[in-house]
Amino acid sequence: MVDSQFGLINAVQRPQVTTLGREAYPSFPDKVAAFLFALLTHSPFRGGNRRVALASLFAFCELNNRTIDSRVLDEKTAETLFKRAAAHREMGIAPENVFREIREILVRAIVAV
Repeated sequence: MVDSQFGLINAVQRPQVTTLGREAYPSFPDKVAAFLFALLTHSPFRGGNRRVALASLFAFCELNNRTIDSRVLDEKTAETLFKRAAAHREMGIAPENVFREIREILVRAIVAV
C-alpha cells in the first residue's frame, strides 16, 4: 500500500532530473543510485520499502539490458547498504555519503547482458 504518493513520484522521477539543462545523473549507475536512494529515504510504502527497492533495482537493470553481479552486490552487502540508506538520518550519516556509497557499489556491480 502506498503511504506517500509524493515519495513514490519523487523516487521514480529522480533519475530524470536536470540541472541547468544537464542531466543531474548522467551515467546509468548514477540514475539507479538516485532512484534507489530516493526510494529508500522517502519510504513511500507502508511496509517492504527495502524489498521493493531490491526488486526495483533488478527490474531497472533488466529493462535496460543490464544485470547485477552478485559477487559485488551480495545479499549481505545489499541488506547493509539499504538499511544505511533508509536510516541514514537516525544513524547520523550524511545523505551524500550514503548516496556515494550506493553509486560506488553499483558502478562495480552493474554489468551489461
